[in-house]
Amino acid sequence: MNNPKVPDNFVFIDCNGNTLHIGSPVRYTGTGTTGFIIDLEFEECEMWVRLDSTGLTYHSSTIVLIDADKVKVKGTYGKTNPSVTEMRKEMKRKLLGEVTGADDRNIIGH
Repeated sequence: MNNPKVPDNFVFIDCNGNTLHIGSPVRYTGTGTTGFIIDLEFEECEMWVRLDSTGLTYHSSTIVLIDADKVKVKGTYGKTNPSVTEMRKEMKRKLLGEVTGADDRNIIGH
């Protein structure tokens, strides 16, 4: 998808009005597919989220926020099977980098 710059104050929400972030554990209501959000996209006034488990993009109105322990880790699209803890750590690192502009060389504790 073409992803124009999402305004800093823009909030992505699920079908219940819960705020979504990169790394949020979610379930696609259509099939029950679970995963962690790896990208948030905004196109033509619509909110979309990409899941790590499928690599697919879903409209945010079809996504529901769930507890992380409810995510069925079968593997990450195109990658090996990282543990949920490693996955969360990586998502937090990426989010920190996006927010601060820092990269791997200057993120303390990486």
